[in-house]
Amino acid sequence: MSPLIATAAVGLAAVLLSPGTARALDAGWPDSGPGVARGGVEWLGPRPPAVPRRIVSLAPSATDVVVALGQARRIVGVTRYDTAPEVKGLPSVGGFLDPSPEAVVALRPDLALWVTDGGAFPTMRKVAELGVPVLALPVVGVEDVVSTARVVGRALGDAAAGERLAGSLENAIGRVRARTAGLRRPRALFVVGREPLVVAGPGSYPDELLRIAGAENVVKGTRPWPVYPLEKALADDPDVVIDAAYLEHAGGEGHLSAIPAARRGRLVKLDDDDALRPGPRLVRALDRLFVAVHPEATRR
Repeated sequence: MSPLIATAAVGLAAVLLSPGTARALDAGWPDSGPGVARGGVEWLGPRPPAVPRRIVSLAPSATDVVVALGQARRIVGVTRYDTAPEVKGLPSVGGFLDPSPEAVVALRPDLALWVTDGGAFPTMRKVAELGVPVLALPVVGVEDVVSTARVVGRALGDAAAGERLAGSLENAIGRVRARTAGLRRPRALFVVGREPLVVAGPGSYPDELLRIAGAENVVKGTRPWPVYPLEKALADDPDVVIDAAYLEHAGGEGHLSAIPAARRGRLVKLDDDDALRPGPRLVRALDRLFVAVHPEATRR
């Protein structure tokens, strides 16, 4: 799995569950279920103090939420994929798919934030069994990003900050939706990997961002991250290609240059993973996607 696709997978309820509610730790994490906005938040292990002071973040998007809440000083550990300047130099506890339970526990956190992934559940079960409160956040779509701001704000003892962050995200989404009113909806192909060609399909986070930004995803079917034959991409003939495989940019455009949109100057390269990270960075991601799919609107 490439780093970008892994990021997308974690990247990838407005209130916390009652104190007596917790998922049984002898069960595996479900492959699918309700997201944060629909009540999917779970506690593993003991409940944290009312105001946690030492937080380990197990996903860059969770780190972004804590930073956006103004509480970066409470973070004591992050993943190897975290690049936010506010957490530079902090200890790494591994990746979000392969965190080290020993590294997490060694930091003596009173709260661990986990954006759920079934592959990491055995590790998180062990962390919880060792006495670390784990807040499991199933972040699937945009509504979950907004709700996560509220949930994490409550978990950190600052519900007001969580509400402010959620409100600012909702306002940003609303502004982009309003800008798309009356505009044509270009057909877009969102690329997350070039060799092989891997794209964002229905149900993926970028697919939802494209729709909010006023575009139609050319990829159909049921798989959120399909490997896509180049012949299919050529036949789809999208109006615009969004190249989010920024870690591969140094290698050139590769097969993407064969897609007619690229030859028409409609290949847009993203230079970060904002559109693959389901968190506060969606504001910047939506603005960039709007410009990418509606260049004519930005020239008005």
